[in-house]
Amino acid sequence: VSVRRTSFFGFSSTHRCGGAILNSEWIATAGHCVDDLLLSQIRIRVGEYDFSSVREPYPYIERGVKKKVVHPSYNFFTYENDLALVKLEEPVEFRPHIAPICLPPDDDNLIGRNATITGWGRLSEGGVLPSMLQEVQIPIVSNTKCKNMFLAAGRNEYLPNIFMCAGFEDGGRDSCQGDSGGPMQIQGEDGRWFLAGIISWGIGCGEPNLPGVSTRISKFKDWILENIT
Repeated sequence: VSVRRTSFFGFSSTHRCGGAILNSEWIATAGHCVDDLLLSQIRIRVGEYDFSSVREPYPYIERGVKKKVVHPSYNFFTYENDLALVKLEEPVEFRPHIAPICLPPDDDNLIGRNATITGWGRLSEGGVLPSMLQEVQIPIVSNTKCKNMFLAAGRNEYLPNIFMCAGFEDGGRDSCQGDSGGPMQIQGEDGRWFLAGIISWGIGCGEPNLPGVSTRISKFKDWILENIT
């Protein structure tokens, strides 16, 4: 999902963040992606691949938003509970390239699993924005290891269990600005993909010992289901 901000007068929109489809009416994204926007400023684009191409085999769909629910405990300073749900003005129809993602299992020990992250965020810190959706695999690390990695880079970070870290000690592959709100997804044993995390924050992009940090979705399943069902 491309979570977009409307330009002046609302005739067009620009990419701001990623998101994930939960059902035909609801999108998950990061709290910081929509917290400061009015409903009229948010546009949701699904089924997009290349922003610069109008001749894709499957067209994208863009919708306005009629409701946003930012997590009530979202903290603008620490990025704790950095999660929001956005309700589309009208439902989207699922197609080969537009499908919902499952919620994660409860037993959330995903340490060592390879997660796939996708987005249209910058290709390097302060670098260019791609027009095509990017994808990379990164391993999930325990919060203890994550804390030690940050310490090795000279950063003492507070990492409660609602955060989930992923990355390499030597860096190189990571999310970056514009990827926030997008999915960190894992393929379950049944072959279906589930939403392990929503990309939240990081220090730099792909730096050694500075893993990317996501909102751990298994900790928010009840809250999500209460709001979208």
